[in-house]
Amino acid sequence: MTHTRLPRLVLGHNQFFGVNHLSSQQGAERAAHFAKVENVLHVVNRAIESGAGGLMLSTHPRAVSICDALRADHRLRNDLQMFPLLPYAQKYVTKANEVGMVRAVTGVLSDASVRDRLGLGIDFARTIVRRDPIDVVRALIRLELRIFRKLSVPVVFLHDAISDLLLSLDMPKVFEVYCRTLQNRFGARMGVATKNLPFLVDRFSAWGLELPAVLTHVNRVGFHVNPSQDVHEQYLNSPELEIMAMGTLASGYLKPDDAAGYVLQFSAVKSVVIGASSSTHVSEVMAPYLRTSE
Repeated sequence: MTHTRLPRLVLGHNQFFGVNHLSSQQGAERAAHFAKVENVLHVVNRAIESGAGGLMLSTHPRAVSICDALRADHRLRNDLQMFPLLPYAQKYVTKANEVGMVRAVTGVLSDASVRDRLGLGIDFARTIVRRDPIDVVRALIRLELRIFRKLSVPVVFLHDAISDLLLSLDMPKVFEVYCRTLQNRFGARMGVATKNLPFLVDRFSAWGLELPAVLTHVNRVGFHVNPSQDVHEQYLNSPELEIMAMGTLASGYLKPDDAAGYVLQFSAVKSVVIGASSSTHVSEVMAPYLRTSE
């Protein structure tokens, strides 16, 4: 099957939501700065001018105002590809700790407005009463993606907190439903995030499923890489894989030049997610990848 190629560089979202794995203080400072959507758009525009072709965005509550601002900008609405990462896992973890996983999921559906449910054609009563996992998956996908309406969405990535659990539980049916729902309802294809690339590839091969676009960590220090750096690297040159690399700076531990030199040696890496919190930072982290043309 022929797919639209992933853009070489995609701007990440962690800085917009205050995620920093090395410093909670810096994370809080960035969250406060990017609470103003105009500060987000400033970085997005700078990234596009510097060569980025896409924006990764989780379904964090703040993503609503960001997507509204993108839709209001003619150039961004038409030229910027969006790569949703769903679900926003922390939302479900917090609710699950309070009321349990089943009630957490159905609670999210309950919180959706009647207008949203009707507009998406979700049979809410049947979904809640039957609690059929497949019905719930379909409903959640459609609710989570509603904030991206009228934006270009070629690939939707399933968060590794969910996908790695499904892989471990040997649940190919959920991936199949996820794939079909994206294709039929949104014209998008399936992407899967994982912290264990070899396990994902082996599972999909055993299930006889087409490999999705894969979002996974690629960095020379093995940050969030499983089961080991050596095994991981063996899969990074696979001709059947299309990888979007994340965590290339190991959350700021590595310098951009050093990180890019490592990442670009692998043929399966077609796209790289870069995190940048200012115009200067955009230029710094993107430049090493732009020096080497495809």
